[in-house]
Amino acid sequence: MQESCVASGELLADASFFNEPAEPAWLADFLEEHDESPTDGFVFSVRKVSGEELIRSALDDAVASQTLVNLEAARQLFAVGRAVEIARENPRIYVPVGATDRDPRADEVDFAVRSVVFDLSQRLNLSENVVRSMALQAEVLSSSLHRIRDLFASGRISAQHVRAAVESSTGLPDAAAYASYDEMVAAFAESLRPGLFARRCRVLRERLCADTLQERHEDARARRRVVVEPDSDAMAWLSIYAPVMDIAQIDSRLTAEARRLRTLPGETRTMDQLRADLGMQWLYGSGVDPKTTGTSVGAQPFVLVDAAGRFAELLGYGPVPPKDAARALREAPAFRKVLADPIRPAILNLDTTRYRPTPDQKRWLTLKYGLDEDAAQFVPTGIVTGAEVDHVIERQRGGPTNVDNLVPLKPRLHRLKTVTRIRLDPKPDGGIRVRTPTGYDSDPPPF
Repeated sequence: MQESCVASGELLADASFFNEPAEPAWLADFLEEHDESPTDGFVFSVRKVSGEELIRSALDDAVASQTLVNLEAARQLFAVGRAVEIARENPRIYVPVGATDRDPRADEVDFAVRSVVFDLSQRLNLSENVVRSMALQAEVLSSSLHRIRDLFASGRISAQHVRAAVESSTGLPDAAAYASYDEMVAAFAESLRPGLFARRCRVLRERLCADTLQERHEDARARRRVVVEPDSDAMAWLSIYAPVMDIAQIDSRLTAEARRLRTLPGETRTMDQLRADLGMQWLYGSGVDPKTTGTSVGAQPFVLVDAAGRFAELLGYGPVPPKDAARALREAPAFRKVLADPIRPAILNLDTTRYRPTPDQKRWLTLKYGLDEDAAQFVPTGIVTGAEVDHVIERQRGGPTNVDNLVPLKPRLHRLKTVTRIRLDPKPDGGIRVRTPTGYDSDPPPF
């Protein structure tokens, strides 16, 4: 049993506390002035503290800390919401006068919101999607889910609970449905973990708005997509967002075929491995000659190989095994091989009479920024043909079409820089310098 010392009043103290002098100077002076014994009126009792008491103290500490985490999360979320609302009401903070003349499709309020979201993402080191989600949550809590808002603001539920409640409220038909939903989810929010709470919220939402399920499904179906997420060890995740009935059929077919193969003599792969291999075969096109397929020439991925052939990297994704790189280069002409000298001699600097970059310039920019980790959040991941090449100094202001004056930005960031006061400039030593009209500078000059 761990030993500790407790004075009257149940204050935990380290044993070294009692190694202090019995009468420190201030106490001796006080006692001499009042002519009292050091123990008169105050008696110490020392006892052992049980493990049960110590663990209860640690558990109470954890609970109190979680409450503080919830309170700080609520404070941040509502601050993000206020910032977005202020930008919406004051678009001139980010969007200069005449911006719509340069881009007639630009909406000032929309670009002000985009700008503040980008500003916050840089300051908080969060993705823009996360910031946008936080702003939406703050708006929904303030306008429709008042009980959930109060629970969050008092630290009684977590940010995960709030996100689940808000996401599941999407599609509620009217204010009455929101009020019913808010009342019912608030009743069990404190007693459920976030995962189970999210499932209960989804079920409740469907019960409250079953009549609109088909319409909501059509809206969601319009957002179907495929997402690639690079992972470690030369692996990646492939996610498909599609109607659940279609996904269920695919899942069922993968499982059934994997079970059939699992029974064949000599088959040693696990169910997970079989399902993954089958999915890749079906997507790649079983029986199709890879030499005759692949992406277009304009979307060639770069495979970087060192001179000795010991290391290979798929640009934008990360290292790949040399054998896989060799196989890809041999069997799939869609991949472009790059050795130590990545670009053959080419004209990379042009005068101001030409606006559009040449293919050689685009390839050079692809390699330069694809290898620049500090610029990764500003350029498209993987195949960089999705980028829009931006002139750092605009052409109408004398900016040349030279590689030093070009940067391949994500399309949305290219428009953001063009329409708003936000600046995105390449740094000589790599990376992108970000400056916003609210005073943020990712690379401020030294004092």
